[in-house]
Amino acid sequence: MYAPDVQWWPPHPGTRPQLSLPTAQQLYDIPFHFASYRPEEIGCVSRIASRSYPNDDRNKRFLRTDVRWLSDVNFDLLWGYPERYIRASTKRSERAIHHILTWWLEFGWRQQADPRYGTLPPMRPLNFDFVVRRGHLAKVLVTPHIRYGWKLAVTLFRGTYFLLEVTDDEDFTEAGDRINYMGHKFEQYMTSATPGQAPNPSDVLDMNEAFYSLVTASLKSHSLLLCAEVDSEDPTARHLAAPTRYVELKTTPMQGEAGKVSSVKKLRWWAQSFLGGVPRILVGFKNDEQTVVKCKMFDVTPHGLLQAAPPAREMPDFWKPAVCMNFLAAFLSFVKEVVVEDNYALVHVFSWNPHEDVHYSVKRGPEHCFLLPQYVQCVMTQYR
Repeated sequence: MYAPDVQWWPPHPGTRPQLSLPTAQQLYDIPFHFASYRPEEIGCVSRIASRSYPNDDRNKRFLRTDVRWLSDVNFDLLWGYPERYIRASTKRSERAIHHILTWWLEFGWRQQADPRYGTLPPMRPLNFDFVVRRGHLAKVLVTPHIRYGWKLAVTLFRGTYFLLEVTDDEDFTEAGDRINYMGHKFEQYMTSATPGQAPNPSDVLDMNEAFYSLVTASLKSHSLLLCAEVDSEDPTARHLAAPTRYVELKTTPMQGEAGKVSSVKKLRWWAQSFLGGVPRILVGFKNDEQTVVKCKMFDVTPHGLLQAAPPAREMPDFWKPAVCMNFLAAFLSFVKEVVVEDNYALVHVFSWNPHEDVHYSVKRGPEHCFLLPQYVQCVMTQYR
């Protein structure tokens, strides 16, 4: 889709033409076949305090069983802060893609024998076009409707494109810690380690512990392997296949009528959940004292984020899911067009700023490699 709209710039002698990708909404405002996008979980990873990633669900959390009857609540999101808070010992950038590669080294390579994933090319250990953390791809997904930029590093290695967001990493300020704590505190009020068990909000919040779902999906001609952090599993929906039994947990300030969420926030939440195949989002509405006083469930649909019941009186959203999905497919095609050299030490940095096209720059050298060293060494040894 993007090819007719790509802007060609005069090349320097001996170099490839510089491409760019337009982001205007009207270019992608065509129908999208949502039924063709069906995320499926093929593995899971827990992150534990020892900075390792065992291939199991030991850190999975389960939604409280009385959630459907919860409405008026009183959850103090700052209770226990900072005494019962342990900050993550590693940077987000170090964790972003290592979950997937660690899983592959220990277990995922066996998935390649599964006929559902096609015939494994001899030089392609990961039989997917793109490997990326869900949140990174969600930022690209909403580009036509959002006014904040992003940067994404891309490496093509043994037939697979690995994507990593380029950021300044976590906010280590006091304000950043408080925000991080409050979001996870709401999860602590709403979940437990065992199905049917009552939550224990007095537990220490350790940011080194998490549970991730590894999800595969197809977006038009592109195959994806996504790593998605999971907030909770609904124990009453365990008969369903993952990720459709998962529930995201979010908090937002109470502004007027309970159940009203800004259109921008709904777009960001929808993008994250829809990409990972999560069908519901439980939202806690907090007052000025950072106490959650209302809870509402929202459904994640191809039409956007819809409140389950009762519906709130809101203005129609300004964004269109089809525009987002068509743009993301175009971006992935654009990456394939630009990145053609298979080399773990070659990184293309794609960047976008509001009111501009998507552009890219090139960095070459082993010091720019962001892949897990053990994965690179294994692949270089076994896939010559």
